[in-house]
Amino acid sequence: METHKPVFIIGSFRGGTSLLFRLLSESNEFWSLYRESNFMWQSWHRDTRESADTLYLNENDFKESDRNYFDNHYHFSSYDNYFLGFLGRVKFLRHKLKYLFNLINTFNYIYKFIKLKLKNQQSYRFIDKTPPNSFRIQFLAKLYPDAKFIYLKRSAEANINSLMKAWNAPRRFQFKFREYLNERMGGGPKIKGYSGKVWKFAMPEGFKEFWRGHDLKEICEFQYHKTHEAINSSLKEINDDKYIEISFEDFLTNPDNKMEELCDFIDISYSKQMRKLVKEMPRVNSD
Repeated sequence: METHKPVFIIGSFRGGTSLLFRLLSESNEFWSLYRESNFMWQSWHRDTRESADTLYLNENDFKESDRNYFDNHYHFSSYDNYFLGFLGRVKFLRHKLKYLFNLINTFNYIYKFIKLKLKNQQSYRFIDKTPPNSFRIQFLAKLYPDAKFIYLKRSAEANINSLMKAWNAPRRFQFKFREYLNERMGGGPKIKGYSGKVWKFAMPEGFKEFWRGHDLKEICEFQYHKTHEAINSSLKEINDDKYIEISFEDFLTNPDNKMEELCDFIDISYSKQMRKLVKEMPRVNSD
């Protein structure tokens, strides 16, 4: 099976990308992992404990074999409905019941193969939402030359406030796998306004200089601005018809018109089920 015309949603952590993904993934023209694709970048990392959030890649890092690597992951792990996608997101299932998880994916792979054959489709489309991909746009454009990017930008004040709340969320966004960084940095982060043990969310170049000596607001401002600097720098290197920029606030003000615009840009129909979900506007990772 082959893929064609994938769509990548890019933007800052806590910038609204989860909501936009939830709405667009309702389209029956897309398959998706229904979770972030960080696990697919593990082989690039020197330290296997890292989830690839720190990984910067550009077009010069691309190798021809990379396409098969990513296609194989999408073939095995992408779903075309929210229920199976939800099961795929359950960490307990992925980590504690691996045999069952692999069985579900095997069933889904066979189902995908049969479904595409019955429709006489030689390839399919997928949509991906992974904030660290904001630092890999040029690589992804080289990996999938027919890909399109949706750049969602939330206002700085709202996005930074959301990041600050999420850093201090008591049960969510734990990032426990980052504890290994404390060994390298001589202990956990000493950040005024934050009592946690690990660095959370984006890790842009230069983040180690912010490990100490800055308060939480400064940290979140740094994450927000560095992410968007990386996005804008990369988008200048690809064709204008490959991406669209949309304001999160504009989207919330007029979601129906914005969804029509986005669907037209990525060449899918604005279906009845999508319209229904937009009208309901589901809560996804809300503040």
